[in-house]
Amino acid sequence: MKKITTLLIGILALASSCEDPFELTPTGIISGNIVFADENLSDAFLSNLYDNSLFHINSGGTNIEMNLINSFGGESRNFAPWQSPFGRVINTDFNETGAGVIDYWPYALVRESNVYIDGLSNSEKLSKAYTDVRTSEARFIRAFAYFELVKRFGGVPLLTKAQSIDVTGEELFVKRNSEKEIYDFIGSEMDAISAVLPSVADNDGRISKWTALALKSRAMLYAASVANFGEVQLDGLLGIPKGDANAYYQQSMAASNEIMTNGPFSLYRKSADKVDNYINLFLDENNNPEVILAEKYDQTAGKSHSWDITGTPAGFGFAWNSNYPVYLETLENFDFIDGTSGKVDRAMYDDQTELDPKWFFEQRDPRMRASIFYPGTEFKGGKVYFHRSTDYTDPASGDVKRSTGSGFIIPGSDAWPGAAHPRHRGGNPTGLLVRKRINPATPDGTGSSTDVIIFRLGEIMLNYIEASFYLGDPNGNMADILNGQIRDRAGMPALAAGEITEAKIRQERRVELAFEEHVFWDLRRWRTAVQELDNVQRHRTHWRYNYDTGMYTMQMADGDLGRIRLFKERNYYYALGLNRIADNPNLVENPGY
Repeated sequence: MKKITTLLIGILALASSCEDPFELTPTGIISGNIVFADENLSDAFLSNLYDNSLFHINSGGTNIEMNLINSFGGESRNFAPWQSPFGRVINTDFNETGAGVIDYWPYALVRESNVYIDGLSNSEKLSKAYTDVRTSEARFIRAFAYFELVKRFGGVPLLTKAQSIDVTGEELFVKRNSEKEIYDFIGSEMDAISAVLPSVADNDGRISKWTALALKSRAMLYAASVANFGEVQLDGLLGIPKGDANAYYQQSMAASNEIMTNGPFSLYRKSADKVDNYINLFLDENNNPEVILAEKYDQTAGKSHSWDITGTPAGFGFAWNSNYPVYLETLENFDFIDGTSGKVDRAMYDDQTELDPKWFFEQRDPRMRASIFYPGTEFKGGKVYFHRSTDYTDPASGDVKRSTGSGFIIPGSDAWPGAAHPRHRGGNPTGLLVRKRINPATPDGTGSSTDVIIFRLGEIMLNYIEASFYLGDPNGNMADILNGQIRDRAGMPALAAGEITEAKIRQERRVELAFEEHVFWDLRRWRTAVQELDNVQRHRTHWRYNYDTGMYTMQMADGDLGRIRLFKERNYYYALGLNRIADNPNLVENPGY
């Protein structure tokens, strides 16, 4: 199916209530009456709404902020302090000036969506079947924008009609709706449009019935968490009453169950090898059964991203690489395949105790091996190295020597270098890199055509499991889905009933959804971000290899080069910011700013 592309026709849609159509001007302005009477022009307008939506973050020079949310969540960071997902996340106090690099205030998109919805709904030229589906897609885009707003700021102004240019000041300076009202709006919108949207979208990358239910599954779980773990503030502008938590868990569980039971989706299981299977889940675009919605990319069509350019390990092509170092703590989240904890005794990280890579890496959860480049990872016919030095016995002299040269090959070895590439072992690297979504098939020096998954069945199952847990497993199938689906696909042992705890469910989300822009938002909605992020040091790893024994030793070091990660209690809701408060006297600032 054809991918969505933006048709650069310079549309400015005007209020459909105007009595006379405006003439097409030399600047490319087209009358709303013309746009909403022609399917091609209406589709072009909608395509523009899609392109302006923030389904995932891909901003920054060379899309470097694709790792932004993962950095906020303490999973990984960027290579250099001058890159946003390092310097503007760590050592940054989010204060009364606003949300900084994570800010998002998409009211231009909301207005455009409102114009489109109103104009198309009132069209007398286009069929009802067409307008119902297209307005439903725009309503999804608008609701997704509000979801991104409510995650950051709590209650915000809810606008469902485009404001006229001649409104009074009171009408223009809109007050904030409550956080509960925003979540309720998202839920009710998804109920309405899921009844209209097709089960199979017209084009790949477009909104379907299942996409609407997926947003409801996610958003209602967030609302339930805010009610369960947060508190009501600012006379209800922030927070949701605790007594409403179960109702939101039920809504999330019901939407998840509808997708799992009646949707055309299944977990990706095309390969018997658990590692290869999980790698390919994020790369395979040929009838991938797990994908509910993906942002479409195609280099030849003029839309690409730079995840491979910036993320591929040094030594495997691309001039600017190895940009997404992973912390030791993220590695430790992945348990071993025998079920034992991935958090081993840190006394072993003394640069003396030998660590067998066949145990320390290869016996971990296959999702770790598919998501993280670690010392000795097989990739593109070679190995990814992270060691700073190699001890070896010189076959010529019999002496034990140590090499720290990346250009030196250990005598008699299978091309083993004395040390890794400098970008993997210097002062900035952590000794681990993000692997998830790195596509070895992307040609050197080109942008990536790999789609970015926005909603997939694995997340929906985890949403169901979490909601079910807090509701007391009303359908009696929580363990079956966790063990028989999620963990079985991963190659991990089943958990006994008593092992399925809140902590274990949260850990399962962190490993299954690692580097997919979920962990940070999860920590916020669970209200654990302060204890897990504020002034909590992450670590990098220094590896030394013994070629004679095939063993590593490892030493921990400060993962952020002396910088401090900050997350204060007030940051569960970011400041609207001084400028917005000055522009709209009816906006009330969030507490603590």
